[in-house]
Amino acid sequence: MVRSPISVAMIVRNEEKMLPDCLQSLKDYVMEIILVDTGSTDRTKEIAHEYGCKIIDFPWQDDFAMARNVALDNCTQPFILSIDADERLINPQILSKLCLNSPLLTGGWLVHLISEAVRPDGAVDKFVTNLLRLFRNDLRIRFRGIIHEQIHFSILDLGLQIQNSPLEFVHLGYSSDKNDMPAKQLRNLDLLNKVIQKNPDSYNYFQRGKTYLALNELQKADSDLAEAMKLIDDNNVLLPQILNFGAIIATRLGLRDIAKQRAEMSLKIIPKQAFAYFALAELYFEAKIFKEALDNYLKLDEMQALQDLHAMIAGDYRMPGEELAYKIGKCYLELKEFETSEKYFLVGNQINPGDINNLAGLANLYFLHGNFIASLEKLNLALSFDPSNLSIQTYISLVKSKLPNSLLQNFSKSDSPTKPLLSLSMIVKNEESMITDCLNSIAEFVDEIIIVDTGSTDNTLKIAQSYGANIFHYEWNDDFASARNESLKHCCGKWILYLDADERLEQSSIQDLRSILENASDDIGAYVCTIESTHLQLDNSTELHRGGYPRIFRNYGYPNIKFEGRVHEQIGESIFALNKSIAFSQVIIKHLGYDTTREVMESKVKRNYQLLLKHINEEPTNAYAWFQLGQTLAQMQLVDEAEKAIRFSIEVGSLSDSVYASACATLSQIVGGKRKFIEALDWAEKSLEKAPEQVFALSLKAFALLLLNRKTEAEQIFLTAIERNINHRSIPQTGFDVQVPDNELMVGLQRSRN
Repeated sequence: MVRSPISVAMIVRNEEKMLPDCLQSLKDYVMEIILVDTGSTDRTKEIAHEYGCKIIDFPWQDDFAMARNVALDNCTQPFILSIDADERLINPQILSKLCLNSPLLTGGWLVHLISEAVRPDGAVDKFVTNLLRLFRNDLRIRFRGIIHEQIHFSILDLGLQIQNSPLEFVHLGYSSDKNDMPAKQLRNLDLLNKVIQKNPDSYNYFQRGKTYLALNELQKADSDLAEAMKLIDDNNVLLPQILNFGAIIATRLGLRDIAKQRAEMSLKIIPKQAFAYFALAELYFEAKIFKEALDNYLKLDEMQALQDLHAMIAGDYRMPGEELAYKIGKCYLELKEFETSEKYFLVGNQINPGDINNLAGLANLYFLHGNFIASLEKLNLALSFDPSNLSIQTYISLVKSKLPNSLLQNFSKSDSPTKPLLSLSMIVKNEESMITDCLNSIAEFVDEIIIVDTGSTDNTLKIAQSYGANIFHYEWNDDFASARNESLKHCCGKWILYLDADERLEQSSIQDLRSILENASDDIGAYVCTIESTHLQLDNSTELHRGGYPRIFRNYGYPNIKFEGRVHEQIGESIFALNKSIAFSQVIIKHLGYDTTREVMESKVKRNYQLLLKHINEEPTNAYAWFQLGQTLAQMQLVDEAEKAIRFSIEVGSLSDSVYASACATLSQIVGGKRKFIEALDWAEKSLEKAPEQVFALSLKAFALLLLNRKTEAEQIFLTAIERNINHRSIPQTGFDVQVPDNELMVGLQRSRN
């Protein structure tokens, strides 16, 4: 992993519950973490020490900006990332590219902050805001405001620009213990009361108004927002945001005309914004004026796609895709445009298969059409995601009352509010010649088939549909991990098996698969499968590879579980990051993709070479990428370049045991071909240290001994390899091996006896 030239700046107090996951999301991607502790009495500082943070004790002064600026004063890197303990960085791997490609006039970057907030009635609002959290390390760039402190004012004052970025944070603070939230808001209220006594300006009234809104004191919130509107300058960047929040508060107070007036005033200032259209849409939706609500939700959708930078700097709001799809679908449903309504509910379900609203929307739609079985299926699936949801339970009882007893008995299996056991995850493009046999091999063992298509123009999707597959479309971006992660977002099973169209499950190896998964202990996060693959070499010879890879894993939900790597992507790192173990299974997967024509192989090798170069350009010290580049260069018969790449992958020092074993064996083979037999022996033994049961490195060791004229030792090693080759046809416990032909070992044995 590449560490970016970034200092992380944090302020904390008693965050032992939240801090570990926050630091875990950052630690491998930044140069340093500066943590200002304002008086913790729990294990916060102990945890920070464990993660290598630089800790600064600073007594709390009732001033958030002051504490944050102390952290900034201690940052040594060219860029600073500001984060709180209740936040997690979702895509830290893009930090390096973002910083290295930064224009000189850019002073800071907006990140997308994804939050959930619980209303007093128990309803959950999910929303996305854009906040400036990444910025240059400059003594003149500092936070302002004792609470709800801001950094962007000082950046703009320097004449620097603010840019958007694809960085994403998940914010858990608003969805924390319901007993904690009022205490936090009351603390904020106390600070704001003090600052308003000293400085009664529009910004502080605005922040206090939002605090009253969070406390559901709507009259006080509206009064503060009205005061902020009076005091603010017409050119102040905060005015549209104040008007939008004022519109939302007025809506909740039933002051619809005032709410409409405020939102429309905001639109006059920034026409290309989403927030004001959201306020208008919610106003009409709550008033059950669905035609006007629909018009504004559609306009909101259009504005979110634009992502106007002016609007985002001013604090624009982004409605999550699944929630927006539900609201649009609901409007169409109320307007009796049923076909379009279903389309939007399905879109929302594709974006987030676990979203209750879209499942309930589909159930409602099917119920209205008298399709009670389909309605009950969607409701049971919704209940599997939220078993304590009383409204879903009540709706299920209503639907059941419409069904005859005979149908209810037949429905008993799907009536159980449990997730399916096993999902098949695939990415495909133009696989009509391969996909049928693949799906035939798993049809009886999986509960759902999730296929992400990256641009098929043949009959691939038609064949997949005949097997009941759920198909999603994804634009290819030269990144296998990205495409596979898209498929993970749509898998509902407790476990996920991932295959390619040119793979087949060996039937005798999977008879007990479902039983194994149902009874797996909680500490097991994945199972390794044996991949048997015949490789056609560029010199037209063939070589059977047998490797072990975690192909079946628990569905911890993306991004908790995710693939990494542009090519030869891996899931194992995220399994280990969750402190879960990987066990070995008897499942065998036959891979046909490398037993093909020379032209096809050359094309695949060239494609992999280009993708690996991109990966290394993005992460210059990614050992696994260098290892795969070395393997690819060896396939291209660029032996010297392959040797250099493999050596560097080992020097970086972060390879897993099985990949390290493979790298050492590859080096043994390369240097042996250059008649460096002593070194070849050394690398073969290093490989066997990590994978002692393999045949490949054992054969390399035997041949090295033979060529060093140590024939007696070589004979014993050849005998062991031959016996292992005959009796041991499964993968070694390290998950790596290449099958060595029996006749090749016999020739070596005879030579050692002469």
